[in-house]
Amino acid sequence: MGVEYGNAYAPYGTSYPYGSAADNAYGSRSYAPIPTLPAAQQPKSRRGQRDAPIDLTKVTPEKRKGRRGRVDAEDNDANAKPAQKKPKSKDAEKRLKRWRSHAPTTYHDIRSRALTQRMFVIDRQRHAPDESVDESRRHPTETLSIAGTTGNVYTITIDKKPSCDCPHAKKGNQCKHVVYVLARVLRVRPDLEYQLAFISSELREIFERAPPLPTQTGHETPRDGNRKPLEGECPICCVDFEPENAKEEIVYCKAACGNNIHKECFAQWAATKTNGNVPCPFCRTPWESNEDVVKKVAKTGKRSAEGYVNVAGQLGLSGRRDYSTYNEFWLRREGRYYNDY
Repeated sequence: MGVEYGNAYAPYGTSYPYGSAADNAYGSRSYAPIPTLPAAQQPKSRRGQRDAPIDLTKVTPEKRKGRRGRVDAEDNDANAKPAQKKPKSKDAEKRLKRWRSHAPTTYHDIRSRALTQRMFVIDRQRHAPDESVDESRRHPTETLSIAGTTGNVYTITIDKKPSCDCPHAKKGNQCKHVVYVLARVLRVRPDLEYQLAFISSELREIFERAPPLPTQTGHETPRDGNRKPLEGECPICCVDFEPENAKEEIVYCKAACGNNIHKECFAQWAATKTNGNVPCPFCRTPWESNEDVVKKVAKTGKRSAEGYVNVAGQLGLSGRRDYSTYNEFWLRREGRYYNDY
């Protein structure tokens, strides 16, 4: 019996000069040992040569990192501590809203409406800093009553987080009334106009640089009833007088301080006085006038459907919002027309 090799049979033990399947199957073929050379005499393998011998006695080198994270001797130091961020001081004041590095696109539209639509400052109350808090956290605040372009009267508070009680601001939006106060009334620096929150140091700066209150101006001037020069701004709308404009009607306090006021603005001021006594916005002296302005408008303002005091009827205003400058997408989204906000 033999092993089949091709078409013939070969007996066991038969060897072939070049080996055979039988030799491989039964392991009868012997292999000569591969000669080895000393490490110094071994040929160096080229990079990428797969059949090059590998020396397993060498220590595998540490993998190098990329350029962004090279391994340095200092990084291998076991005693080296990782870099830590410097913790913020616990005494640092926290801003209630994130600082805006630039004015958003929506702000420019709001500012345009605030400075082009006529609004009236009905009342201003500036409050002294709270003495019970730390000196670094002390700052004044101010509360203003402003009649919007359709006669609704809103309350604006300038504090760490400025607020307004108009419908637009109640939804969390920055409204034109707050922007009007910051830009027109208080004249804050440009990078603070569009901020949603302030810290104490910023509030101190705002009120230190703001124009004086009308009541301060009235008390500091002589009360002789002589008319002051037509210069500066109206205390109600905070817009500069234009003596060269023939259509601009201006009245002044004849009873005492002599300060000037736009006739239309004074009518708005008088319309909000519910007790019939209309004082001068500057010196608080009862207003003296030969005209019937006070008699026509010194009435109690009616409340609108939204619950705001509205003086549009006393001033001959339409009571409707002008949406010509509003974004068309916003009008479609709202699906309603507020009288004012």
